[in-house]
Amino acid sequence: MRDRLLSNSLLVLITTLLMAGAGAAFWVIAARLASPEEVGLAGSLVAAGDSLALFAQLGLNIAIVRTIPASSRRAADIVTAALVVVGAGAVFALGYAVLLPATSPRLADVLHSPLVIAVFCVLVAATALNVLTDSVFLAIDRVWSFLQLNGVLMGVLKCGLPFLLAGAGAFGLYGAFGLAILCCALASLAVILRHVPGSRRPSPSPQLLANRGFAAAGYVTYVLTVLPLLVFPLLVVNALGSAEAGSYFIAFQVAMLLNAVVLAVANATYAETERAEHGRHAVVRKGGLLLAGASVGGCLVMLVLAPYLLAIFGSHYVDEGTATLRVLALGAVGAAFNYWGMMRLRLAADLVAMISVQAVSTVVMLVMAVSLADRGTVWVAAAWGIGHAVGGLLGYLVTATVAGFADDAPQRDEELTPA
Repeated sequence: MRDRLLSNSLLVLITTLLMAGAGAAFWVIAARLASPEEVGLAGSLVAAGDSLALFAQLGLNIAIVRTIPASSRRAADIVTAALVVVGAGAVFALGYAVLLPATSPRLADVLHSPLVIAVFCVLVAATALNVLTDSVFLAIDRVWSFLQLNGVLMGVLKCGLPFLLAGAGAFGLYGAFGLAILCCALASLAVILRHVPGSRRPSPSPQLLANRGFAAAGYVTYVLTVLPLLVFPLLVVNALGSAEAGSYFIAFQVAMLLNAVVLAVANATYAETERAEHGRHAVVRKGGLLLAGASVGGCLVMLVLAPYLLAIFGSHYVDEGTATLRVLALGAVGAAFNYWGMMRLRLAADLVAMISVQAVSTVVMLVMAVSLADRGTVWVAAAWGIGHAVGGLLGYLVTATVAGFADDAPQRDEELTPA
């Protein structure tokens, strides 16, 4: 426990497993309370809400991990970032709802009234706030609070709320999911502000302002990473129908148990590296080994247990989703490689390279998925993994050659410009 990277990674890993377990329990309950069609539509809304919340970060979740250790206005930076992502989340959710009749009429029928759309916007904004607070917990080294709120509180709410909204259809399922996140987001912000000193007036610090370029590049890469998660469910719904989308979504949610573990280790490594004044290469190497072990070990377990994990949701999901889940498990290894490459690119602070590498990865995913969606969900799953593997390979090659990063931390108050 003297090794902060390992101890924080362990706490984040436990939190992630608790969150993933609660999410899996939520969908088990949903699969028993609702039809596969309703689960498919609700799952598409959850995927859309999560993706929109990530879009709403505007790079602040990445920039704040970089700047908080040296910020002169830590509380003000957090309040400013929270207000920005909440507003952006609501605006993006409204835009998504307005465009749904043209992009996915089936989902448009779920968001059928102005009141329902307003609730959707609030829940997406809350999800955006919760994503931001996750990064803040890592930046201020309050991982134990992260575990208590995201791992325990949100899990309890996710497992209880579906019963209260049973019979409310697809949006009722999404509402139960989103309400749990809303409660956790508000509690997280309160805990963070209690432990961070300084004025809470929304006035960003010079350190945060100096990293506008980094935040912008981080945002673009984040959007490119999240875009397939938003597009893939729509592709499956439109090409194969709601029931097939339900099977794909459940398989994807199970695979995200492994992906969440991998991402948790990557995030903990990045936060620890940004706090380190010296020896960043050693931290990155150690994080890479942790990522490799977690992804490969988890993949092997999931390959064996895939039908048994899906059997929890019902026989329909075993028949339609086992092969898809196995391909997604293999894809998680590629995702681990890509997250490691992205972390190296952030440390190099080569903004053009950050954007270019992720753009190639996303284009590979989307082109493959659009071309192969009508052949079945296995091919969509393969597109996700192959795209990530391409991104990881490019990220490593670029940082090993033309965009290396120093072993010592740079000055945080200097403006970052494209290399």
